[in-house]
Amino acid sequence: MREDLLKELEDEFNLIRAENERTEILRKEEIRRMAPEIHQLVQERESLVFSTLRSILSKEKTDAGSLPERMDTLSAAIRTKLTEKGYASDFLSPIYRCPICEDRGWTGNPLREPCSCLKKAYQQKLRKLIGLSGAGQESFEKFDLNLFPAEMLPGKSYSQRDQMNMFRRICEKWSADYPQSESRDLLLSGASGLGKTFLLHAMAEKLIERDINVLLISAYRLIELLRKDYFSNDNNAEDIFRTDVLMIDDLGSEPLMQNVTVEQLFNLLNERQTHNLSTVISTNLTLEEFRNRYTERTASRLMDRRFCKVLTLEGKDIRTGGAGRE
Repeated sequence: MREDLLKELEDEFNLIRAENERTEILRKEEIRRMAPEIHQLVQERESLVFSTLRSILSKEKTDAGSLPERMDTLSAAIRTKLTEKGYASDFLSPIYRCPICEDRGWTGNPLREPCSCLKKAYQQKLRKLIGLSGAGQESFEKFDLNLFPAEMLPGKSYSQRDQMNMFRRICEKWSADYPQSESRDLLLSGASGLGKTFLLHAMAEKLIERDINVLLISAYRLIELLRKDYFSNDNNAEDIFRTDVLMIDDLGSEPLMQNVTVEQLFNLLNERQTHNLSTVISTNLTLEEFRNRYTERTASRLMDRRFCKVLTLEGKDIRTGGAGRE
């Protein structure tokens, strides 16, 4: 998990607990004023707990075994009185959203584990950070093959729909198997409107569900970060170098800066591969266009078939119905 997101969540959880404590205090004060007999029972229950603890710590003889039964009796009486006064029976109970961690975000002692509520909140923050809607619309479960033509692709024995079904399965399996995926990297090549970005988003959703650290970024934003990092040397691009899975969308659409774009892209790919980190790229460029734009050195670094699986999408633009590149 990313430390910056966890720090944000820790601060948010602290605020939630503080607000809950304030609400509990206000409720107790209301009962003290409006229902003194209930307040008396609450004080009696608290006094019972503290006196028992003092006796145990001072090693005095005490009937600690009867404490649970006496506590249950007092708690039942408090709930009954609250109901009689028109309050909810749990009006004086501790307040928290998550009954597992009581809004602490962590479970276990001394070994802490993130609670399911913390994981869910973290995943939502990560989705927002990388530009996913968080509504579950860009997922493999929502993948609609009927959007793709069923006619055979020119010169092929399969349709665009058949092709996308195969690529969907490959991408879903890759994101489900990571980090034991068949290939370390993926390259999705094809014209606009063939579903590359949707596949990237669906993969990111699956990885986030599995608590994998993923960063989805447009090629334009990527080069902007690399350029700032190159000229300022202030670690602007640290995340893209270190995240477990980096997803670059629409590579080839970004402005090409002389002696910066190509060199920095090569350095990024080289650094990530040196640390065995995965990179998934979508591009409108053909493989030949990719080599011409980014040099053979960069293309060979990315497209090494030992580590990278290349998916070439063909067919019509499903957004306009126009013909795609063939």
